[in-house]
Amino acid sequence: MESWHYTIIIVIAYALLILWLGTGKWAKVENARMDDYFKVGPGFGFIVLYLGIAGGFHTAFAIPGSMGFYHEHGVAFAVNILWTVFTPLGMIYFIGSRITCLGRKFNYITPADMLADYFGDGKFRAFIALYILSCCIPLMTANITGPARLLSGGTEGHIPYWLALAIMGVMVTIYVTSSGIRGVTWTTVAQAIWMFVAIWAAAFWCLMLIDGDLLTLFNKVKETRPEMLTLPGPQGLATPEWWLTWPVFGIALYWAILPRGFMFFYSSKSVETTKKIGLTVGFYLMALYLPAMVIGFTAYTYYPDLTGSGADSSFPRLLAEYAPAWFAGMIVAGGLAAGMSSLDADTNANSAMLTKDVYSSFINKGASDRHYISVGRIFVVFLVAITVLAATKDWGIVVLMIGVTASMITQLLPAVIAVTVPMKRVWFTKAGIVAGIIFGLVASLFVRFFGREFLPQGFRFDPSFWGLVFNIPAALIVSHFTTKPDPSSVARIRKALDDEFRPN
Repeated sequence: MESWHYTIIIVIAYALLILWLGTGKWAKVENARMDDYFKVGPGFGFIVLYLGIAGGFHTAFAIPGSMGFYHEHGVAFAVNILWTVFTPLGMIYFIGSRITCLGRKFNYITPADMLADYFGDGKFRAFIALYILSCCIPLMTANITGPARLLSGGTEGHIPYWLALAIMGVMVTIYVTSSGIRGVTWTTVAQAIWMFVAIWAAAFWCLMLIDGDLLTLFNKVKETRPEMLTLPGPQGLATPEWWLTWPVFGIALYWAILPRGFMFFYSSKSVETTKKIGLTVGFYLMALYLPAMVIGFTAYTYYPDLTGSGADSSFPRLLAEYAPAWFAGMIVAGGLAAGMSSLDADTNANSAMLTKDVYSSFINKGASDRHYISVGRIFVVFLVAITVLAATKDWGIVVLMIGVTASMITQLLPAVIAVTVPMKRVWFTKAGIVAGIIFGLVASLFVRFFGREFLPQGFRFDPSFWGLVFNIPAALIVSHFTTKPDPSSVARIRKALDDEFRPN
């Protein structure tokens, strides 16, 4: 057999394992209820939820996106290690535990459930759901693009890119429609383990390619292009203002309030479970971006002329040309794990929003939960199809696409903090939140795509940060002139938080 045959065999074995885990009896929905399909009513314990959240954090951003970023911008990407510490401690431990508290107390299913309960229902609910969905499309596209390139490259093109996209889409569709959040979580547990082993194995293999010496690798990079090992990097990206704002606003804050994060927090067995994950999951997250640097730099020494989307394909090309067949297959499967471990969670979360926040609230009220679950499954198929079609277009490097999602999701931060962090005064209204999101979105996307043309040096902060700079004042001004949230709803939510976090 040729080498690519072995890769395909290993990928098939991996696919069968994931489908078995995602559709087995342990993943079946216990009751035909939305709150036990889109989330887990009884709640997951620490180990399962820990690996579910850990695997969900590492997307195509990990394999091969981060390698492509190291290849493109050099050591600057090491700043990513900062958010792996900040996110768990600052967001999962503090904000995530509060979302768990409210989710279990009031049986929330979607992010809009929590926000609408506080600010008021109606069209606001649909706005939040559809806005989040539009935010997630670039992210879902990125999460299927990178692994599909890896699969196509790892099989020397015998599995074309479009077929690789279709394979991932079909797999995700099968186990998400079958088992909902349980299928998502159990498969993510296996994917998190496989991904961790694969990326470290790949790093050691890359060191063997350059004589097993880390110092030799850095010296080769230095000889080829010294700017790769200095700041602000070969393209001038990693300025001090970028370092100060990108890992915080462009990664940490937004990542914890993605809809998949809400679903995991709602599916936690207890507030303490979420807090424990916040204290410990950073070790897993940090441990994946260190070997990614070795892989990205090794690929750069072999293919220094690749740029843009070519940077993302440098590692798949390295595997195809130099790796043993069985090893390439294992790494390719690890790439599929990285993409599917978040694509499935995002698909489930967005299906839940379309079903509960749009369909059941505005189109068909009062139907049975069994009917809504069936509709949710149809939305899963629709979302996966849209994602696969979007991924057939070359949008550039994976990190750029994830950055667009960050710019958009971060604009929800004022609303989330207003609900989860009780204050003496109600600062924001429903109309204010909507205005802030719109102003922040326009500002952040404008800076992302045109900022270098008009922002002077020293002011090129991450677009997500600039979005909040415009978002918060706009939200405060509009809130001053519009109706405050229902005091009874605010008091009820604050009491639930006080009882949990500030008991007498």
